[in-house]
Amino acid sequence: MGFDGAGRMKDAQRQDRAAESRLPRYEVSSNRYRLGRAPAPTSHSPWVICIAVILVLGAIYVASSLLVPLTISLVAYLTLRPGVVRLCRIGLSQTVASATVILVFFSVVALAAILLYTPLQTWLADAPESVTRLREKFDQVAEPLTTVDRAEEQLDTATSGLQGESAEVTVSVEKPSIVDPEYLINKTGHVLAFVAAIGVLTFFMLCNGDDVLNRVLMVLQDQEKRDQVLETVGEIQESVGRYLGQITLINLGLGLAVTLVMWIVGMPTPYLWGAMAMLFNFVPYLGPIAGTLVVFVAAGTAFDSFSRAALMAASFWITTAVEGQFVTPAILGKSLKVGSLVVLVAVAFWGFMWGIPGIFLSVPLLIVMRQVFASFNVTYPLAVVLGEDPCLPGQPCEPLKEDEPIAEAV
Repeated sequence: MGFDGAGRMKDAQRQDRAAESRLPRYEVSSNRYRLGRAPAPTSHSPWVICIAVILVLGAIYVASSLLVPLTISLVAYLTLRPGVVRLCRIGLSQTVASATVILVFFSVVALAAILLYTPLQTWLADAPESVTRLREKFDQVAEPLTTVDRAEEQLDTATSGLQGESAEVTVSVEKPSIVDPEYLINKTGHVLAFVAAIGVLTFFMLCNGDDVLNRVLMVLQDQEKRDQVLETVGEIQESVGRYLGQITLINLGLGLAVTLVMWIVGMPTPYLWGAMAMLFNFVPYLGPIAGTLVVFVAAGTAFDSFSRAALMAASFWITTAVEGQFVTPAILGKSLKVGSLVVLVAVAFWGFMWGIPGIFLSVPLLIVMRQVFASFNVTYPLAVVLGEDPCLPGQPCEPLKEDEPIAEAV
């Protein structure tokens, strides 16, 4: 019995060893060596995501000299691409259509720059003197600003008895100016080179952008995934290009309307304020407010009456308000449905990153990011934060209660 028991025990041990030998060796060794260790960080680790975000933001800030012209060219490409597509449909080649659109666009920009250069330079050169006259007109409103002048008068009175003992001094006073002519001339070459680089980049994007995209998609081996990505990118290009084209035409119409209104009320150089309204309107909420303040200051220096200056500023503000409340919503619908807080944060962020160009690019970039996020289910919540409809396409859900406190909306 003892021998049989020992034999059965050996048979059981051999069976256990045989069963263990059939297990995958990498699982056994993995469990043996990783026992008691913390799991290695994965690509979804919060620390990895935070570090990646910080690195990306740092790269965006440091590489602003490179990214700003590239971003402007990309926005111009998305804006002008529908025009190139229409010209290609009537039989023109993509190169000829791209060259035609680029020439027309930059010809209009050059003509506007030529028309606006002289009055803008004159206004900037006279700005310090104009502000001084404005302060004298409204000295009761700007009482703190006159403290220095009163102190200077008292000092002159106190030292008037010493004037006979002092030597005669010749003082020459130069007219103050915000713009240094030499600095302006030196910067003109840099501006022209910057604009030329943007034009060349935009032209090649219009000519070869689709071809580069197709070559990048060739990396995907699955034809179904390739077609799906291509369709998604096409939808993004079409929707973003349509929005940018429409908002550009709307702002152009606003500029013409402001020019007409300023001419009717008698504001000098009305086309200058129309061009300013067109540019400032690319920054919702903040742009019209800043434009109204500039018009008020300019009108205050041009006219003696406070009521006349207020009339000019009110005319400008009413025109921009009508456009913002009625014209743009009727044309764009929900494509510009972005909260004021989101816009202000975007303007502050891109203004900090890229300065003045970032301020004007903030809203177009916001719309582009929202459209890209809305094209994928994984990033759709981010699109909702940026103003997209909270309901996924094709899925029923309760409509979002807007303009209500949280306690009432829930």
